[in-house]
Amino acid sequence: MSRDRLSLNKSLWICGGFRCREILYPRAETAALRERGANVFLFEGRKDEKNFEELRRILKSDVHVILMWLRPSDLKEIFPLLRDRKNFSIIIDDWWIIPQWFSREASYIINRMYNGVAVRLGESKFVTASPPIFVKPEPISPYALASAALRFPALAISPFVDFSRAQKKRAEKFQPERLLYLPYSIVPASLPLADEKIQFDFTLTGSTVGVWLMRDIYSSFRHAFANLYYDRQRLMNLISQFDSAFKIYDWRKISGGHPPVSWEDYTKLIRQSRYVIASGGLHNAALPKHLEYACLGVPMIGPNTIFEYPWLDECLVEVDALNVQSGQIKSILEQAMARHPQLRDNCLKWRERLFKLFDFHCLLDMLQAQADGERIPSDYLRAGIKQPADFIKSGVTKS
Repeated sequence: MSRDRLSLNKSLWICGGFRCREILYPRAETAALRERGANVFLFEGRKDEKNFEELRRILKSDVHVILMWLRPSDLKEIFPLLRDRKNFSIIIDDWWIIPQWFSREASYIINRMYNGVAVRLGESKFVTASPPIFVKPEPISPYALASAALRFPALAISPFVDFSRAQKKRAEKFQPERLLYLPYSIVPASLPLADEKIQFDFTLTGSTVGVWLMRDIYSSFRHAFANLYYDRQRLMNLISQFDSAFKIYDWRKISGGHPPVSWEDYTKLIRQSRYVIASGGLHNAALPKHLEYACLGVPMIGPNTIFEYPWLDECLVEVDALNVQSGQIKSILEQAMARHPQLRDNCLKWRERLFKLFDFHCLLDMLQAQADGERIPSDYLRAGIKQPADFIKSGVTKS
């Protein structure tokens, strides 16, 4: 299939079966694709021989393939089926962990987070602030401990890995037309409003440690196993000092603590809170949590987004989590309490509009329009953010 005529509805969508069972959004999105008449194949892994052989048979055709909701381990297993065939595109969220072959050979790289587009366009660094060298796992898990142990070896070899990556980037042809943007969707039925009694002033629902292995050449290996959620961790540490003045929910201080596991517990805790701590991390991501919080009518406190979600300005108390000082926090929290009624009203005002903007059918229509040469609408990106279309129109090339 030629690159200038990608047809989403006529492509074969290969999605991770495990993630569709595990997570709400993959289930909803695969259902929406089937509603549109798209062919969806749930990949169950190499261990399911019947499933694997069926995929091998299907891929003997020349249909364009779109990979979505697949883990790196899934991609490794699919690789032999695509190695010579190619003719695929890939939808990626944590793009820095994707095996490089898939990003290099894909007809289109479809990014869930706009930072993936901005970095490849040369408009931003992947990580715009330095994470600490040492990582304190929260909570303790085998993966967290292994990542902490590997942090120093990764730093030691990072100059050599990054030198090699710089060479590969220089050799890679600049093709902005390959870069598309597909924001995360939301499911209105999963975000009901309810009359919950407010239990907490400031609540932490997410992880305070985000560590990954950096596989993509546009990421720096010095960030391998670094805590890219350090800004969220630091802000929560500062806020937690004032648990006598405010009602604070910090799952780390609960015996055996961990973020809410069930979706019901998660949404109930949000509705019981005046504010939730929100951060896209040192890599400046716009996350589904931003959407979920706003649609549940609960404003946020934390760093703002820099690429996406222009509506967030009306639903967030912005705090520079890396530079705010301990002595400033109490005053900021007091001001936030005074602003809460207005910010909550703003969230509720945006709720129905966000449901429409981030409906998966609406997002797929936007994605198809991008593939057909149109710009990303201003509802999704902040003013002044450069798009692939700007580079295509101007004929800009890079060495």
